[in-house]
Amino acid sequence: MRKKLVIALALILIPVAVMAQAFPDVPEGSSYFGAVEYLKSKGVISGYPDGTFKPDQSINRAEALKMVMIAAGTQQGNLGDLTFSDVNADDWFSEYVHKGVSKGIVEGYDDGTFRPDTNINIAESLKIIFLSFGVDLGAAPTVNPYPDVDMGGWYARYAQYAKNRQFIWPMGDGKLHAEKDISRGEFADIIYRFMYSEENGLQKFPLSTDWPTYSDAAGGYSVKIPFDWERIKAETQTIFWKKDLENNQLSWARIFPNGATMVIAVDENTAGLSLQNYLSHIEYDSKAVIQSQTLNTYPFTSVYIADTSTFDYYFELPSGKILAVYSQTGEGLNKPQLIEEIRNIVGSIRYFEGSPEESAAVTDNEQFLAQIRANILVKGGAENMMALFDDLVLIETDAIGIGTGPVDYHYSQAHNVTLKVERNSKTILAITEEKSTSF
Repeated sequence: MRKKLVIALALILIPVAVMAQAFPDVPEGSSYFGAVEYLKSKGVISGYPDGTFKPDQSINRAEALKMVMIAAGTQQGNLGDLTFSDVNADDWFSEYVHKGVSKGIVEGYDDGTFRPDTNINIAESLKIIFLSFGVDLGAAPTVNPYPDVDMGGWYARYAQYAKNRQFIWPMGDGKLHAEKDISRGEFADIIYRFMYSEENGLQKFPLSTDWPTYSDAAGGYSVKIPFDWERIKAETQTIFWKKDLENNQLSWARIFPNGATMVIAVDENTAGLSLQNYLSHIEYDSKAVIQSQTLNTYPFTSVYIADTSTFDYYFELPSGKILAVYSQTGEGLNKPQLIEEIRNIVGSIRYFEGSPEESAAVTDNEQFLAQIRANILVKGGAENMMALFDDLVLIETDAIGIGTGPVDYHYSQAHNVTLKVERNSKTILAITEEKSTSF
């Protein structure tokens, strides 16, 4: 039977407030920045005494319980008549442990301990989070939610709920790896996605919400790209590549099982053809599924070829140019996730106007600032990066800093950015696109 893919690419755009960086080890542009800043603004997290958040550090039972109970507001109520041999009344986590156990969110062990320092894994995290928020998980799964999650397993319903609402994303091999210890950043990200979706009445968390934006001034478009996709500039075309690390892929030139590529090209369309007429000059196989609609206010056509897992997309931009996206995925276990990411990438495409001179300036400035951002938190990297500016001015010094020495704020009027630099280690801690010292 001929497969048919119904492509619904409408992107939900919800304004997100611009936030100053709260933690030096979670810089703007990092994959956990949106989650950590959101939870910080809600009073859910506060970080460590040294001012860091430690997103890559495994989270233990006590830390996880505190974070999610504050987020869900379930820390209220009586402590309950509970005792654990390894939880003292004056421990910072005592209140959360006793209330969490009394509410049925977590359990102690048969030997009378709670083991607050024990790390938790992904499966345990999903259970704790969804129980804290009182989620209705719905019916039990009738198929395995992930290739490595049996539908009869104790955490299958939690995994299915998280997958359906895109609160967690599998690893590059398409598996959940529920037994893996979860990091502080990953745990915070699940909570953030849940809260954000509930706050905005969304059935799914929009994947592209916090993705970095790439702007092609010459082509007149911008697009959001997942954090783990690479960008390769090929003259007037741009290649986006999801590398198949599981199979040691070295080049984007051939599709690997758990990899994908996208090529974006812009045709000047000097003949002034409408999108419909433009596509009449392209020959597709009779098996191709072609659908036309309006996407992001632009005439849009998608073409799906099941035999090759090929997805082509065409936009007729307001400038009259035709923007084409050619994409292909591998046939590995990660294929469903790759298709969803491609849908979100295409759904994020936007047109913008500008003269050739303005476009060139925008491109040059973006490339310059991208180089600076790539050196955030690189110890000793500030000196070389600061030397690239012609007009840096020291506007303020925090003599106390973050415990390791003074922090300087340098402003560039030409690029309208401020660098936050730890003086002793010569490390750029953060960058903001304004003249400011409050980040």
